[in-house]
Amino acid sequence: MDSSDIQVLLSLQKIDQEISDLEKLINQIPEEIENLKKQKEELIYKFEKIHTDIKKLETLKREKELDIQSYEDRILKIQEALDKVRTNEEYKALLREKAQAEESIMEIEDEILVIMEDIENLQKEEEKLKQILEKEKEEIQKKIKQKEDQLEEIRKKLKKIKEEREQFIKKIKTPLLSKYEMIRKKRGTAVAVVDSDTCTGCYLIIPPKVYSSLVKGEKLLTCPHCGRFLIYQPK
Repeated sequence: MDSSDIQVLLSLQKIDQEISDLEKLINQIPEEIENLKKQKEELIYKFEKIHTDIKKLETLKREKELDIQSYEDRILKIQEALDKVRTNEEYKALLREKAQAEESIMEIEDEILVIMEDIENLQKEEEKLKQILEKEKEEIQKKIKQKEDQLEEIRKKLKKIKEEREQFIKKIKTPLLSKYEMIRKKRGTAVAVVDSDTCTGCYLIIPPKVYSSLVKGEKLLTCPHCGRFLIYQPK
């Protein structure tokens, strides 16, 4: 092995770093797409919930109106009964019952007014959200399409780079490539740049003798601490 091998390994490491970066994106982008889809679903759910809440309130309002109708029917019957009573006690009892029914009607009418106000507020919110929803759905779908296109491009690029790597490693001596792969598997990166007397792979100081040989560029050297190949690149 000679010092020129290090430039080959450095080029290979750049290729491997690019492959690693692309693979990270390939894993990351589907998650981003999924998050966008969830945003879209949440908007739709929020809109549908408001619509459902309006329907529930409208049903409740109809039930309250039926309750009022029942009380009004009861009042009519009481009124008819008042014309037929024979005793004062019966008359007073019917009047009390009528008053209670009228009071109940007033309470229910107040409840209906609150329900109607709630319905009106929800309808306004529904209309507002409907306008936002269409715009947001379109925007989110556009972002999803962009992410999907980006993912497809990255996959194509990754495939191309991997094919280029296969061709590139054919130029590297088998023992050197094997050692590179072994270090990369163990350390993540196999080549470390040295710009002073410190290995940028493990951040430990290089022994003076090793550092001196590295500066001279006499031969291919490895870090005595982490085992990475060393390349001297002064600032």
